Amino acid sequence: MTPRSDAGWLRRRIGRELRTLRELAPERTGRKISTSEAAAELGCTQPKITSMEQGKYRLRWRDVRDLLDLYGATASEKTRLINWAKRSNEPIWWAPFSEVVEDWFADLIGGEGEAQREITYEHGLVPGLLQSRQYVEALTRASPMVDEQQHDLVVGLRLERQNRLLDEEDPLVLEALVEESVLWRPVGSEEVMREQLDHLVKMGRQSNVDVRVVPTSAGAHAAIDGSFILLEFAEFLPAVYLQQHPVMGARYSDEREVGEAYTQVANQVREVAYGTEESLALIESVRASFSG
Repeated sequence: MTPRSDAGWLRRRIGRELRTLRELAPERTGRKISTSEAAAELGCTQPKITSMEQGKYRLRWRDVRDLLDLYGATASEKTRLINWAKRSNEPIWWAPFSEVVEDWFADLIGGEGEAQREITYEHGLVPGLLQSRQYVEALTRASPMVDEQQHDLVVGLRLERQNRLLDEEDPLVLEALVEESVLWRPVGSEEVMREQLDHLVKMGRQSNVDVRVVPTSAGAHAAIDGSFILLEFAEFLPAVYLQQHPVMGARYSDEREVGEAYTQVANQVREVAYGTEESLALIESVRASFSG
């Protein structure tokens, strides 16, 4: 597994696809297959099949192979899912931080581990993957949703996520669309803001990172009412993470309609954003205003 892969996410994804393929079996094999019949094929109990489909069971790749044969899966489906199953029992990189990882966030960071590209739009804060350490610490201290005893875990998780996705081998390609107002919103001290804006420029010059500022003069646009993260994959449809009120949590969706809608939204926001060099120059000029 690469440093950014997530075995737990792979198990959940395999489980969903196994269930879908079992439900499609009548079209491919000419007969309906229940979880009890699948269990009989493997010589196991029906609850094991249910647990496998929910991504809660430690997978044996031979079991996955046998189910795929039973369900009439195609050769490409077999290759992909068996390879995933072989990778799905490695340790989860965020296990040391599991106390502060909600289910919806586990879906996000797991999806990031398999995605080729991430497009993030942010109108309130610097995107999480581009936050400096002091900025992260200031946000964590200010949040009423983070217990004081969990501050170090939350900070550690955010920084490790950045390292896994952007700085290790096989890094994620990131496009960050950031509202101009985010650059001016003070978080922590002026020193914190100087470090953050310097960090934003530095990251924006990495080959796998593109930072674009959406000018306030753009007015109302397709994403003005909410931040989002769009994940693009090589092997399946895009997924979307929608940020909501901190008390209400957030939503991660891999539904076709949601992915298509936010692909259009991202394209429309990109059209009104500054280009890369113009954006980095603007960030540097704003940084000068936090001169102390």
